[in-house]
Amino acid sequence: MCRLDRLSVLLCGEGEPETGQEDIQGHTQGCSYEESYLLHDAAANGQAHVLRTLIEQGANVNFRTPDWCMPLHEACLGGHYHCAQALIKAGAKLNPRTIDGDTPLTFACSRGSVSCVKLLLHHGISPDPGLFTKSPLHEACFNGRHEVVEVLIEAGADVETVDSQYGSPLHVVCSRSYPECAELLLRAGANVNATKNYETALHVAAKTGSAEVVQVLLEYGANINAKDISQQRPVDLTDPGSEVRKILTYRDAHPRHLMQLCRLRIRHLLGRERVKYVQLLRLPPLLQDYVLYKFLE
Repeated sequence: MCRLDRLSVLLCGEGEPETGQEDIQGHTQGCSYEESYLLHDAAANGQAHVLRTLIEQGANVNFRTPDWCMPLHEACLGGHYHCAQALIKAGAKLNPRTIDGDTPLTFACSRGSVSCVKLLLHHGISPDPGLFTKSPLHEACFNGRHEVVEVLIEAGADVETVDSQYGSPLHVVCSRSYPECAELLLRAGANVNATKNYETALHVAAKTGSAEVVQVLLEYGANINAKDISQQRPVDLTDPGSEVRKILTYRDAHPRHLMQLCRLRIRHLLGRERVKYVQLLRLPPLLQDYVLYKFLE
């Protein structure tokens, strides 16, 4: 009987229960290589009841495939909270990496599973990337998972962490046109004018053609005169007649309001780590909200 058929027996409660029980018990002792994947299958398919049964019968929660994938990876990739919870309770390693550098947390972030992300963070996993692992924040940004981005930021994730290939998380969301994620990163203090190979986020957004993202970047002080390695400004990278070109051309001809300049200066003086403490200052609530971008102009 193949491993998927054996899993079906467990799911449906039909077939050969005695043989099935023997196979479960043999998961860690004397079982075949193929049978060792039963726990991975249950985790990947969100079958929490089957998974718990396998664990009770002695299944190895840290069994690793040739690509170093463990059952907890599968549960988080599928966004299966109850499976992840059961595995962790049974002693699953919390932060193992696959051969590609993925961890349960990066898989949960990529999937957009807020519940799995919170579960792992609750058990002490850092929101920042470890050695030879992918960045959880980048994985969330790649897929526009703004709810996960918010959770990671609240957990203290470094919004300035840089990937050698993709740059900052802000570069990633601008390349994929995710304005909600861009807003969250910038509100948390991400450097709007950080560069990757001389390109700012505004260069990237201009090339992508996302008017919404461009508007967000401009609100947070993006430099419209920044030049890339070819000495081109963001406006030079836009299509003639496009909405993005109109926005950048207008902003070039109309300087920022004094209120906006003051807000940007205050945030710059406070710095990324201290801007969140604006609420402790003796400022009118309306002014506090303005500095914290709790509303846009």
